Amino acid sequence: MKHAMIDDLLQKRGLKRTKLRIALLNHFLSAKHALSYLEIKGALGENVDKSTLYRNLTTFEEAGIIHRIDHSGVAKYAFGKGQNDGHHHAHFVCDQCETVYCVEKTGATTINVPKGFKTKVVQMIIRGTCSYC
Repeated sequence: MKHAMIDDLLQKRGLKRTKLRIALLNHFLSAKHALSYLEIKGALGENVDKSTLYRNLTTFEEAGIIHRIDHSGVAKYAFGKGQNDGHHHAHFVCDQCETVYCVEKTGATTINVPKGFKTKVVQMIIRGTCSYC
């Protein structure tokens, strides 16, 4: 099932089916939380080229396959759409282990910025301790 889903996802986004993209999507689909670049690279192995991996992460983000969560100066990536794609959800960051989880069941929040300001991205970060810590 996962194999067909990956092929369908890549085809619908007009993306070529490569070994790295398949490996990336398999990893994202099995992940329980958002992943940093180093976690992704570590899981895929040392033979993965740094710039190729970053390029594919950017391509997936632009295609709406993954979204990026920026917190504490570290970008983490999670499967699915993000706030900039109109999909509003919060992110829970554990203060103990720094793991980031998507919290899907949050309502849209209206934020009033000063007149003349233009909002690009809104990220809701919830901090606390996860159930594993």
